[in-house]
Amino acid sequence: MSNLRERAQEHFPAVLLTLISIIQALALELLWGKITGTESLWQADMVALVDWAMVSVTFLGILQIWIMYSCMVMGFVWLPGLRDSIFPFIMGLQQFMLVSLIGTEYEGLWLLVLASIFLSANIITHLSFKRARQEPANELFFRDRKPATLKDFRWAGSVILVLTVLGTVSTIIDSGSLLLLAAMTLSNIVLLVQIFAVRRLWRVIISLADS
Repeated sequence: MSNLRERAQEHFPAVLLTLISIIQALALELLWGKITGTESLWQADMVALVDWAMVSVTFLGILQIWIMYSCMVMGFVWLPGLRDSIFPFIMGLQQFMLVSLIGTEYEGLWLLVLASIFLSANIITHLSFKRARQEPANELFFRDRKPATLKDFRWAGSVILVLTVLGTVSTIIDSGSLLLLAAMTLSNIVLLVQIFAVRRLWRVIISLADS
């Protein structure tokens, strides 16, 4: 059983990164097809601006998910579970839905799907860090860090709540392009902040490894 545990921890990172890279490549291919096949993107109006903002959010989301998984898999050790093999498929389906809704009249539904991706990403990250904390190999990183509490999820929860409310409002009533553009702008900013946050995390991991 000890050897089985060691094999799972040793080979799991390569398997997971391979799976994620395939899913993200498919998502990028679908996004490129959507860009080249959506006529509204090439018009000079507010609709095109909103649609390009959706494209930007989708691209940053695909990039963020890849960075998130790469950082977790290469920076930490944990015993993989069955859900670690299932979550990538869930995230993949969510991304495919996000791409398919670009340039349609279902911007509200697009925002709800985006909110679900933020929720899934936070759940995956939390569960992975929770198990990584139990491994002695990660002790140096977690030694001076307390376990996460509900307070630590206030920022992420606020973003998910705002996107859910805006998506619901846009689905029920015609909220107009300005509100949608504001929602897309917020989403782009949040994703850029998260990408830089992962960058800082990776620098911490590298500095601990060097020391």
